[in-house]
Amino acid sequence: MNSKGTLARLLDNLLEFEEIKSGEIPVRIVGISNRKDLRKKVEELLNSYLKEYSNKMDLKLCSYSWLDSLKRRLKEKEIDDFFPIEPDSYSQIRNLCLLAALETKSDLGIFLDDDELLTDKNYFKKSEEGMYSLAKDNGTILGKAGYYKQDRPNYSRFWELKWWPKDVSFNETFERLIKEKPRFKATMVALGGNMVISKEVMQSVCFDPYVNRGEDMDYVFNARMFGYRFYFDPELFVEHYPPEKKTPDWKKAREDIYRFLYLREKYRSHLQSEMVQKIAFEEFLPYPGIFMQGDLEDRIIEHSRMMAMKYLSEGDKEGFDNCMENAKIPFLYKRNTNIIGDFLQTTVSWRKITQNI
Repeated sequence: MNSKGTLARLLDNLLEFEEIKSGEIPVRIVGISNRKDLRKKVEELLNSYLKEYSNKMDLKLCSYSWLDSLKRRLKEKEIDDFFPIEPDSYSQIRNLCLLAALETKSDLGIFLDDDELLTDKNYFKKSEEGMYSLAKDNGTILGKAGYYKQDRPNYSRFWELKWWPKDVSFNETFERLIKEKPRFKATMVALGGNMVISKEVMQSVCFDPYVNRGEDMDYVFNARMFGYRFYFDPELFVEHYPPEKKTPDWKKAREDIYRFLYLREKYRSHLQSEMVQKIAFEEFLPYPGIFMQGDLEDRIIEHSRMMAMKYLSEGDKEGFDNCMENAKIPFLYKRNTNIIGDFLQTTVSWRKITQNI
């Protein structure tokens, strides 16, 4: 609440673009608190924060007052299932971003996070290139994904390489997408802070509210199940300057463990459903597919043990104990055998909402 934050830096950066200054491209800020008791204060702070920018661009804050007004108008149309847009998870907050874009009546939504900068002066021009056209594989480009330029350390940590090569496989996937031809390549990976989505896809496909990590890549999966293919654009990049996070490694690993268990179950469930299109497993390789196979439980247990030994060598008992808790997850995890059915029901609610925006 008392920090300068990164939003002003991005807004100053956006004002370097004529499309923003002229109002040709409206800007919508989705402002959400991570604590319910601070919601009112956060919205007040953001309103004050954004005052100096309100006359410089077509700017609107989409926060709790906006959401409450939206809900009232939807109730007038006898729509009262707001589960997809209750701002409790990353996915639900991303759904608010989709609504904010749809409300502008624009044909495309361009999604950025506030810890980024646009250093390519043709970024907005490139964001439109290829949209609504046919790709080389004869698919219509209705969604695009770019990448982040940032300093990524070499994640060749010995306790991760064999059982948990997450960063290695992630980097390999994006290096391949960036280097290979043609320009627009079908992709099953995306980064939420650099996506371009057509109105049709935004209206039809929501983020899965049960996904709280990796929701951007899960969204591409959701879109494919409904017949919409995302394409990677190697010319669409942003500079990424994430703030320092003090999240311990064991906690990030725990979030990933639940994420990959859910994703694998969702993939298996979609193969059994007659209501969605099927996706070949090979399209998920190398990342995140390496964590969607039958050896996932072994990977979780062995990676947790290796990380626990690292914490033990450092005399960190709390870290060690939490790693041991992570190793228990495969034994305790309760599978949802109706993931696709639940998501289809959420999609029905989503489409009722978006048809009335």
